[in-house]
This record gives sequence, structure tokens and C-alpha cells, in this order.
Amino acid sequence: MAGLKFGYMLQMQLDLYNWSMVDREAMRRGTSIFLPTATYPMFPENLAMEGMSLKQGEICNAVTASVVLRSDGSIAEFSVDNSVIKPTYMLTYESASELLHLNLEEEIELKILSEAATLRLQWRQQQGAVDTATLEARIKVANPEDPEPVINLYVENQADPAMRLVTEMMLLCGEVIATYGSRNNIPLPYRGQPQSNIDVSLFQHLPEGPIRSSAIVRLMRAAEIDFRKPIRHGILGLPGYVQFTSPIRRYMDLLAHYQVKAYLRGESPPFSAGQLEGMASILNMHSRLAKRLFSSSLRYWILEYLRSQPKERKYRALILKFIKDRTAALLLVEVGFQASAWVSVGAQIGDEVEVRVDEAHPRDDFISLKEVI
Repeated sequence: MAGLKFGYMLQMQLDLYNWSMVDREAMRRGTSIFLPTATYPMFPENLAMEGMSLKQGEICNAVTASVVLRSDGSIAEFSVDNSVIKPTYMLTYESASELLHLNLEEEIELKILSEAATLRLQWRQQQGAVDTATLEARIKVANPEDPEPVINLYVENQADPAMRLVTEMMLLCGEVIATYGSRNNIPLPYRGQPQSNIDVSLFQHLPEGPIRSSAIVRLMRAAEIDFRKPIRHGILGLPGYVQFTSPIRRYMDLLAHYQVKAYLRGESPPFSAGQLEGMASILNMHSRLAKRLFSSSLRYWILEYLRSQPKERKYRALILKFIKDRTAALLLVEVGFQASAWVSVGAQIGDEVEVRVDEAHPRDDFISLKEVI
């Protein structure tokens, strides 16, 4: 049994399940919405950023999941507790990646977490997990009403070491909470996803990364939720999973906190499985609407970004699949955006080509790319 032990700490300083006005409004929103032009938080911003958030150098209330991993990455033992913590410092993904690359002796805790994340990823893959890491665009627009708005775009690589680390710790926390809930008969939103229709071996001929991920994602079935017991999450390679890590921005996570924290206090969980199911149907509708709003807004501003670039600019693009004849679905690497274009004879799935933006009309949701021969 390995001695890898760490805590996943989450702030939830206020108990709100007495249906206060703030809580009712949070449930009505269901989720925070992050758009390129603005953020619409689930909770009032001053409350979310102050009382509910972990703050560097300050004493904060938290829920801590402590885990001991076996040498193969599976969970040997764990505990879930209310706790008081004092965060040392906050890291961005960029700074965490740099520290991991430098491998400094002073950052031994970060190195341990990185090693644990690697173990976890390997273990999940052995359990059938599917790697869906890809490139995604992130955009911020400070002055959207201006005739020539300033559009800041960066591409998020989900395979980046720091992002992998955070992802694995969140998934580990989700497995712990699912197991904890199951052992103590706590009604929770247990998430699962069937995997029976995906044979990963069929995609081994495709390059690892966005190409293979794109092909697999197209075959995924919708996630399922059970409110009484864990169900297997085939895509994640987990026997059970509960989203628990974002109670400030996702109301379903907040409901899981209400349930677990009540049990930790020796009280009965405030909601039955039936009540959770009823609330979840409303929250899922809100979540779908928020996702559509985010996707349409992001696409609009990506098209506006491409429209504003010099006409002669060339973009690297990966061929994801062929739609019809020589028309291919492409991933623009520098933009993290998918579009289609005709590609020359001989090009294959996984190949990289160069394209230019021939036309882009954000208001008409139209873009035309041409391959640079």
C-alpha cells in the first residue's frame, strides 16, 4: 500500500438548505453561466467570492476528502470530514504547469499530487476509462459593445499536466463521495454513463489526442443519474461518481453537500431520493439551457475573432473526419474551434493541413475555410 495521502478541500461556509431567499434564487438559476462577455454567478458575487470561497492565507471552513492510494492507483482507504483549513497560496494552471516542469524540491506536495494523478489516470484506463481530452477555445471580450471589440482568445489543452492533475483529483473526490454515500445510505445524485456501445480498440489506428477523442465522443451515450445508489460510469472508468467539487457554481453539487454535511453532523439528510430526483429534473433543464447559451455565445465570438484577423493569416488544422467526399471536419489548432472545408486528394484523418478563413459572418453563423495548397 503506497503512502500517497492527500486532501481534496472544498469550501462551503454557509448552510443554506433552510430555503433562504439566497438558496431559492440559486436553485432557480441552477448554475453559474460563464460567457465571453460576462459571468452570471449562481450566488451573488460578493457572497460567492468572499464567504464561500477558499482564500489564500485565511482560515476557511471546508469539506475534506482524504485518500490513501494503493500502488496501482485504486483507493485503499478514505475519510470525509468537515474541516478548517488555511490555503497557503493559489495557483493558476499556467503557474502549476511551470512548477511541475521545474520539479522544484520546495514543491514536493505538488509533485506528490502529480504522481497520484498519473496513478489514477492509469488505473481508470485499466477500468475502461476513455480519454476525451481535447483542445477548447476560451474567449474574453472586455468591450463587446464597441465597433471593434478587443477579443482575447486562448486555447485550453485538457491534456496539460496541471489540468490533468486537477481533473484526476476532482474525479477521485467524486468516487470517494459516491462510495461514502453508498456505505451510509445517503441519497445523492450518483452519475453514470453506459459504455457498452464503445469498443476503444476500434480507434487505436487514430492518433492519440483530439483526433481519437473526437471520434469516441461522437459515440457516447447520455449520462444517467440514480439517487439511491452508485452506478458505474464507464467513460470515466469509475464504479460510482458524484459531482461534488463545485457547490458555488452548480446547484446539483450543492445538494450533494447538503446531504453529506447533514450526515457528518449526525443528522438525517434533508432530502429523500424522490425529492432529489424532482429537483434534478428542473436543474437539468436549467443546465441544458445554460450550455446552449454558452455554446452559441462562444461560437459567435470565435467567428468574430476569425473575421477580425488578417485575411492572409494561415491556421493549422487537424482532419477529424470526412463528412462527404473530400469535405472534412477540421480542428483549428490555434483556435480550438471545429469547422469544415474541402481538402486535397491524399489527405487522411489525423493529417495536418493549412487553411485560411475565406469568409466569416458571426451574425449569420457562417464560416468558409479554404485549404492552402
